[in-house]
Amino acid sequence: MRKAFILGATTIITLGFSNGSLSAIAHANENISNEITGLQEASLTEDASELILEVAPYVHKDEQGFLYVDHNIPQDIYTKNEVDVLEESFREINRQVENGLVVVNDDLSISNKSKFQAMASASTSKGYTSKTYWWGIRATYTDSQAKKAIKQLEDASDHEQTLGTVLFWLPPVAGIAGITGLYCKNLGKSMKSHNKGKGVILDMTWALTYKVKSR
Repeated sequence: MRKAFILGATTIITLGFSNGSLSAIAHANENISNEITGLQEASLTEDASELILEVAPYVHKDEQGFLYVDHNIPQDIYTKNEVDVLEESFREINRQVENGLVVVNDDLSISNKSKFQAMASASTSKGYTSKTYWWGIRATYTDSQAKKAIKQLEDASDHEQTLGTVLFWLPPVAGIAGITGLYCKNLGKSMKSHNKGKGVILDMTWALTYKVKSR
């Protein structure tokens, strides 16, 4: 069960920078059950930074511009952080690199090469600006956008049937199959506590762990 919904989430990472459409993602998930799944405790806490820092030394870009994970990564780090799921997202990123759709920058962020795609992404950002990295997505919210996102998260935490609407305000890494009411409650609480009137910055990883910072 865990592997199924995390794979869905990492697939949506790639969708996030290939077409930038959250509405399409929400539509695609309309038929997915809202059954509450058992998230690991890590996914309910703000430990994105720790997760990224632990895996980062083993993530590289080769001469062709493809992302890969060092085969010498310790097995305990590989297993604990579900790096096999990260590698699945790398395969899709590398496919898009090979097809000339995206480019992996020196800081291991991922950018669209097509101006049309970049414009489409900007026009369908649905209330925030975002940048894609090897580990997931950094989304930036203004004060008003953060407040709207928090309201949606609070509503979804109380009414599971509204989980689909949360996708409107979350980075494309977030898939409905990996989001629960408890997850929404914790994330909404964190965003509210960090919003000091200027908005927040949300980092969300392939494993749905997150870190919220004040702007």
